[in-house]
Amino acid sequence: MREKELEKIAKDLKEIINKILINGFKNRQHRIVDSVEQIQIQNYEIVQDENDRDQIYVHNILVGARVFVVFSKDAKSSDNIVLKNQKPLSFTYKKEIDNYEIEEDTAIFFDATTF
Repeated sequence: MREKELEKIAKDLKEIINKILINGFKNRQHRIVDSVEQIQIQNYEIVQDENDRDQIYVHNILVGARVFVVFSKDAKSSDNIVLKNQKPLSFTYKKEIDNYEIEEDTAIFFDATTF
């Protein structure tokens, strides 16, 4: 896999995680995420589909995120969230851009933060 493909996958992962977090994601105390300060991908594994070279899967994703959650009507509070994926994310090779594109409907994460 080429360096530019690895960079695009990491960039797409950050973008999709940011999108998931700001679209109604709730932390372990069931508070809605208001904004994202930082996303750090700590681990992920890429597996190429043996039957289809244009398809790869990313699994064992572990992400640390610093977010602000709605604490009360007029207040926000910072929180650190650890996210894991529930199933592998699928990326498909697109010849037009000479790179892989994430299939967003495969991106399902849960809050794996311990208390």
